[in-house]
Amino acid sequence: MLNKVVSPLLIFFMLCPMIAISDPPELPPQPRITGIQKGEEAPFSGVLLNTIAAAKMFTEKDYSLQQCDLRVRYEVDKEMAKLNAIIQSQRASYESLEKKYETIITIKDREIKRISDIASNTNDYSVWWAAGGVVAGIALTLAVVYAVKAGD
Repeated sequence: MLNKVVSPLLIFFMLCPMIAISDPPELPPQPRITGIQKGEEAPFSGVLLNTIAAAKMFTEKDYSLQQCDLRVRYEVDKEMAKLNAIIQSQRASYESLEKKYETIITIKDREIKRISDIASNTNDYSVWWAAGGVVAGIALTLAVVYAVKAGD
């Protein structure tokens, strides 16, 4: 019998939780701004603020300068970070080009030295080749002259 009573109650509480049937939470009072005209229940025409709206306006005034300073500082720091990254990139590029230049100059200097060594080689036999050519020419001329006289 107890099961027959408890079961419907449990089903009811599972389907309809207590939060759904409780009172909604009270919202905090909202700032209100009311316009008034001259002749109404105020000694002046203008805007009437409740205490919450006035407090919000004064606190926003106090913190707006700080918020502006923070925003400016953030943007300046962000730009500084970008510029530092560009500077580091350019510095690395400059250093690599400088190493490349030094390497190319070293290679050119070695090639110039190698070609200079070849050009100043003391084993130059061109004089002997020229002398040998002259002697061979003279010998060939004498042989032809001798052959022509012998054939006559």
